[in-house]
Amino acid sequence: MSEIFEKRQLYGGAIEIDIPRRFVDVTSYRHVPDHQELFSDEKSDQSVIIELNEFQDHISNANAIKHHYEVLVEDAGISTDKSVILNFRDLTQAEMPNFDASIPKYVLLAQQKIAKFNETAENTINIYMALVRLEKSKTDLLITFNEAIILAPTSSSVAVVQNLTPSNDQSKSEQLFLAMLKSFKIKDYSLFKYIPQLTPLNNNNNNNNNNNNNNNNNNNNNNNNKYTFISYYNK
Repeated sequence: MSEIFEKRQLYGGAIEIDIPRRFVDVTSYRHVPDHQELFSDEKSDQSVIIELNEFQDHISNANAIKHHYEVLVEDAGISTDKSVILNFRDLTQAEMPNFDASIPKYVLLAQQKIAKFNETAENTINIYMALVRLEKSKTDLLITFNEAIILAPTSSSVAVVQNLTPSNDQSKSEQLFLAMLKSFKIKDYSLFKYIPQLTPLNNNNNNNNNNNNNNNNNNNNNNNNKYTFISYYNK
């Protein structure tokens, strides 16, 4: 059965992307950080995440997508033996035609073993991640497609997703992701003036002398000290 795509307006209409109709906008029933948009399809245990992160000017273009993926893994608390990057490459102009050819664009495929919500049963998921480096807008734009390929017998997803088995042919999922990327378009670049930028993970606070005054603020603002990645599996 072929997918029926639907054009979704992101960030108040400043960005648009075609996503399969079966995906639900999670912001309609759950809080999502301002810099993110999240769509999910529980029946397939798949999710799509779009996020605007601070441009990492200390990371080369060649290493940027690996850096962002590693930050995601660290933020989710996934051990290194349960995460592997399978491959990554440049995206071609034909694959993301709504961006100038001079803008660096990359795609990565990784695999993780991760528990959903507060469960202990670990599902195996494929992570398709695309990165567009918008240096002039001081933004690293990430588009991520998560797909469960093996469900643990005791996972809560088993009750919703039936007969989910791993596939040796990932071409269908890759083509689905590439179709979404091809439709991705920024209509209003003034958006980047208003989305809060996040602080890099390894940002050191040099104001140690103000600890007494800042302790309460630090407890209330932990998310300002690291990227806040939303995952369908760790929230």
